[in-house]
Amino acid sequence: MKKELTVKSQSVETSGITKDYKEALCEYIWNGFEANAVTVAVSFDSNELEGVASVCIQDDGDGICYETIDDTFGAFLASNKNGLSLQLKSKSNKGKGRFSCYAFAREAIWETVVCRGKEKIFYAIKINDENKNEYDLSDPIVVDDTTHTGTIVTITGVNGLLREDLDFEELEDTFLRTFAWYLYLNRNKKKSLLLNGEGIDFQKYIDPDASITETVNIGENAFSITLIVWIEKIKENFCAYYLDANGKLCGKDTTTFNRNTINFNHSVYVQSLFFEGKENISLSTAPSVLEGQIQMEEDDRSILRKLKKKIQDLISRQMDHYMAGQADKAVAKMVERKSFPAFSDDFYDQMRKRDLVQVTKAIYCVAPRVFHQLKDVQEKSLLGMLNLLLNTDERENVLSIIEGIVELTPTQRQDFAVILKRTKLGNIVDTIRFIEERYKVIEGLRRIVFDLTQYANERDHVQKIIAEHYWIFGEQYNLVSADQRMQTALENYVDILYGEKPSKAILQPDGDCLRRMDIFTCGKRRFSDGTGAGVEENLIVELKAPRVPLTKTVLRQVEDYMDFIRKQPQFNSQYRIWKFIAVCTEVDDDIRSRYLAQKDKGKLGLVTAIDNYEVYALTWDDVFKSFEIRHSFLLDKLKVDQEAIAEELTAKSDSSDNREVANNIKDSICSALSAST
Repeated sequence: MKKELTVKSQSVETSGITKDYKEALCEYIWNGFEANAVTVAVSFDSNELEGVASVCIQDDGDGICYETIDDTFGAFLASNKNGLSLQLKSKSNKGKGRFSCYAFAREAIWETVVCRGKEKIFYAIKINDENKNEYDLSDPIVVDDTTHTGTIVTITGVNGLLREDLDFEELEDTFLRTFAWYLYLNRNKKKSLLLNGEGIDFQKYIDPDASITETVNIGENAFSITLIVWIEKIKENFCAYYLDANGKLCGKDTTTFNRNTINFNHSVYVQSLFFEGKENISLSTAPSVLEGQIQMEEDDRSILRKLKKKIQDLISRQMDHYMAGQADKAVAKMVERKSFPAFSDDFYDQMRKRDLVQVTKAIYCVAPRVFHQLKDVQEKSLLGMLNLLLNTDERENVLSIIEGIVELTPTQRQDFAVILKRTKLGNIVDTIRFIEERYKVIEGLRRIVFDLTQYANERDHVQKIIAEHYWIFGEQYNLVSADQRMQTALENYVDILYGEKPSKAILQPDGDCLRRMDIFTCGKRRFSDGTGAGVEENLIVELKAPRVPLTKTVLRQVEDYMDFIRKQPQFNSQYRIWKFIAVCTEVDDDIRSRYLAQKDKGKLGLVTAIDNYEVYALTWDDVFKSFEIRHSFLLDKLKVDQEAIAEELTAKSDSSDNREVANNIKDSICSALSAST
């Protein structure tokens, strides 16, 4: 028979029925679970054109009551499902979900078996889009008592859906986002959702590292609290569900958590004897609102308030753990986006980078909203400003800036202030240790070249120290070779810069290719030459024994290296800068005259300049003084005890044999490699 819909407020066409076929399917699944179904199965048939011919949603629930059909199915925008089950739905389309098939099809048929007294009846309901304001209702038929209750909804006249639209891979995520929390809630009841014969596994949606179960005691009551953290968003509000010892749902409360801040998607399941005999309990709803709610005693409400505080504490602790992991990922993405300022490879810049990374992670953990929905340019500007502040006496103002963006709780403020101090202290400690080790190298080298001049030689002492501590001539360099033939050194150069290891370097014939270079380093750092192009900087150092002065003869040896490399076409690009340095204890008058000739270039120690080739003549005092100038600020501010370091080196060299003293100092310095590079 034809029956008219009782339209409460608006027509079917303008009722706001979903236009998304996935949401529509979810509505039918919910209808099955709300009818106390244990299993709901979704399947489809395809046609010869790889389209969808029909969709079927089958459940083993209670069926649809025939006697109240006019008040339920026939009353559009109304529903008699007023129990707790209806509260569980995040977006319950009361009274219109059954018509959601119009999102993708023209017709739907409900075939339902329901108990009526001591017998079971079968009947069918049919709707179609030709007349949305009426439905067909068949006469009930008594069926065999062995027939299971439940409902089968068959949707036909499907529009625009292909079989791939209903594949497991296509619908799994939607169903998990919608039902994972519910399937977990009812896992002991073995409730399941099948899609094309394959079960939807809520376990796939759980983050095992962030989820946790704890037992807490409040008075004489024990509560087992399970916090489930979902790997993706869920459609349900973040709630705490209260279950009795048998797993029966007795009530729920939302957790006080802003889901728009971070993606800490969670549900809480609390099981206890305390909930036995209680229904629809909640602290967030007035007792008189829910029909049939059993009034709780004030003592019980007090226990429930304490329980909720325990739940929030657990969520907060796990969220901190979760955010620490998320902070690592977030910072990694910032690095990918090149939001962080550029840092060089030297120790100081790397220390600043480490400090900025640590503080950024701390901000992300304490107040993730600071970075929420920032555009790339905004993120880059914020990190740039933080970097500037962290390296000034205004470091503590970082906290004020963050509080100007988001509101921090007293605990968050305290935690962040501690982090700022801790990272600052850690950097100071690291820097002191770093400077002390470097000063130890300089002080030891100073003793060798000045105090042990007659007992120290170029290869056994000076060269070995420089080879392991080539930062003395610049942080930007990468060691190519030490005490190797030119041919071998240039082969290593190609390998370091380009990852190519030729079997043999093709060099212009020259006897100089067999000569040994003391130290050969190349610049890993590239800097602008003013044209926008990068320039590679290379350094060759010639070391002499402390007793050998820097003369024209020594300088000629270095210039021979320059002349040889200038002849090699594969190393003669205008985008390569070559610096050659000769280091001795003192220089003669000829060298001093060369200083004067190059004075107009403003480069101390420069004696020869040809195109992109430069030759420098330096004394050991020049090298040591350069170190002190570069580190003077830190040496003074950090109060490195230079005299104590010098005494320590002397104490380690407790020998009357000056050659042994030199060897001991060299060994002590070289052992500091790991700490100083």
